[in-house]
Amino acid sequence: MQQPQIRAQHPDKMRYTPLGFTKYFQKLMSGNIAYLILDAKTEMVIGATSFYNFNATENSVAIGYSFLKKEYWGGEYNKSIKKLMMDFAFEQVDQVIYHVASDNLRSQGALKKIGAVKFHEEEQNGQLKYFYVIKKEDYK
Repeated sequence: MQQPQIRAQHPDKMRYTPLGFTKYFQKLMSGNIAYLILDAKTEMVIGATSFYNFNATENSVAIGYSFLKKEYWGGEYNKSIKKLMMDFAFEQVDQVIYHVASDNLRSQGALKKIGAVKFHEEEQNGQLKYFYVIKKEDYK
């Protein structure tokens, strides 16, 4: 997945390199519930995503560490993937959380399109992060 454009607005600009992707993959697999995203027609891997940060007290789970190959941007793929994951998540929890870097305008726009609302800002490792939520009662 050596497409630098995928990470252009992401804090880790080198994630498209073999070393950067290896670090990402190890993080993805370390306790998260990770999924590869396949193109049903070609059966090729076109991305990945995961559930992480389950919080029993808040009855929430986060969805993230997601990416799609550039040629799959702008269509229905991201929306369909998020819908599938949220349908599943809302069988178990009341809130789905998303964490996004403040300069990742592409992801922020995609989250707004699916009804996510920004509810918190926090600096982490020198990077401003935005927290978005979709609540079960607001989910369409």
